[in-house]
Amino acid sequence: MGNIGFISHQWLGTGHPDPEAKQMRIFQEALKAAKDDSKMKSISPDIVSEINNPSIKPFPTARLFSEPLFFWYDYFSIPQKVEDSCHQLDAINSIPAYVDKCSFFFALVPVLETPSSMALLSPLTWQGRGWCRLEKTARELSHDPSWIMVKSARDLQFVSDALASARAGSGPVGEGAFTVQEDCLKLRPVLMTVLKRKLIRLLKSRDFAGYRALLNQQTTILSGMGPDLEPILEIESSDDQHEDLSATSTFLHRNGFATVRTKDAAGWLPIHYAALVGDPSLVRDLLALEADPNQDTKKAHPNLGFEAGTPPLSIACYFKKNEVVKLLLSVRATFDSRGPIHYPLNAAAAVNNAEAVQMLCEAGCSPLQKNALGHTCIETAASWGLGLEAMEELLRQVRILGALDEIDPTPSLHLAAISWGGAEVVQRLVAMRADVNAQTADEPAKRTLLMRTMYTVVLWQHKFYKVTAASKFLYHARGGTPLMMALVTGNYEFAAALIAAGAQLNPRNARGCCIADLVPKHSAPDFIVEALEGRVEACRRVSELACGWISMAF
Repeated sequence: MGNIGFISHQWLGTGHPDPEAKQMRIFQEALKAAKDDSKMKSISPDIVSEINNPSIKPFPTARLFSEPLFFWYDYFSIPQKVEDSCHQLDAINSIPAYVDKCSFFFALVPVLETPSSMALLSPLTWQGRGWCRLEKTARELSHDPSWIMVKSARDLQFVSDALASARAGSGPVGEGAFTVQEDCLKLRPVLMTVLKRKLIRLLKSRDFAGYRALLNQQTTILSGMGPDLEPILEIESSDDQHEDLSATSTFLHRNGFATVRTKDAAGWLPIHYAALVGDPSLVRDLLALEADPNQDTKKAHPNLGFEAGTPPLSIACYFKKNEVVKLLLSVRATFDSRGPIHYPLNAAAAVNNAEAVQMLCEAGCSPLQKNALGHTCIETAASWGLGLEAMEELLRQVRILGALDEIDPTPSLHLAAISWGGAEVVQRLVAMRADVNAQTADEPAKRTLLMRTMYTVVLWQHKFYKVTAASKFLYHARGGTPLMMALVTGNYEFAAALIAAGAQLNPRNARGCCIADLVPKHSAPDFIVEALEGRVEACRRVSELACGWISMAF
């Protein structure tokens, strides 16, 4: 009959997903603009997708309307009545099939206040919801991992792959928020179906590096789903195949490695995949077989996103395998200057792994360390929107060193504005005396040789070839304030918090542009439009709700 679009969204009410049709109206307006507006011929990739894959092309909006378009929407497509509980469970178990059959996947994530005025929904809360995490995971592990993020009626972003979305503040399904916690148990067979289907696809396509990445990542993906949920060990294996092998030999055999020094097509060795599994006994056995605890990866992994030069310690920190972190530190694994971006401490800070931050600093790693992009660990922790525990631990370690005067929180404010920083990050950085009106003296992307090269290429592209989300940001970054950066990249919750904290609306960047020039009113949420007109009360309300503060009148 045509194409199908899967709509992933949060519920604004308890008995109805959208009582006032706020979300659906935004989605309708977004589709209408994509169809009728000649200026919206394509949807630009989000910044992370473009950084991960510089050759990525924008998504042409004509594809959405090449055939009749239908939608899968849970309130309509899953039985909701109690008496239909059996059919409801059948539909829930079929979610992977629904996602797989859909040509498009839309994440409906506008910043909206709930009808009860007791909570705020945003891209960050969508990433945190257990049901939404399941739908996103099903999409990432389907035949087409791309999806479209709908932030407002005219702010759509194309997320190209699982690598980009994995860096969008999400986490395991079982660790997501559920209104009814028992729902998590309903999703266990659904998640296992998704995993098994993807593993089989990877084997059939002979993508062995992808197969290893997913096979060994299951302990992370299944986290929070219950201790009795066993991961899929391998596909199509006889029961007695490994009965005479040790655990280490079995691990090597399942992953297709002949020895601990065998390197796969992705440039990873067994020690790297063992760090991904997170079993300290397995890592200890590999070390006993003379695996190198400081062995760098030889290539950028196409399925996991780590660049060449990443050590096992960084992998363990990033996936929160802290028992492995402890083991590697005990054998004096190096934590300085490993890999251009994913230094162990930066990796821990990025995913809010406060425990690993503490272990690394106590082992001698400096909390003031910077990666090859010139970002401090505190800046990294602020920008990922996963919580403030790691940042607080970094600050504690800096206090121990007596080096608090060496920290300038303002660059963290700029970096968090363009990524997944939320209102709580603004509040914390402002408390550290970050300047919400600071204008960058020079392009923030030109701190290092690597970033200067990237900046030059993207700026040339913006001027002479094509305009994308990343190129627009870099073009206007010089002299930009955190508020400008947040609005250019569509981080509306962060922008509201900045306005509530006193961010000015009239500064101009080095290009001579002010906020009104960079953000057309028709593309911004109502609370931003009101702020541009001089009314900031709605932004204050958004900021308070995002931080969990509820104002009550008596």
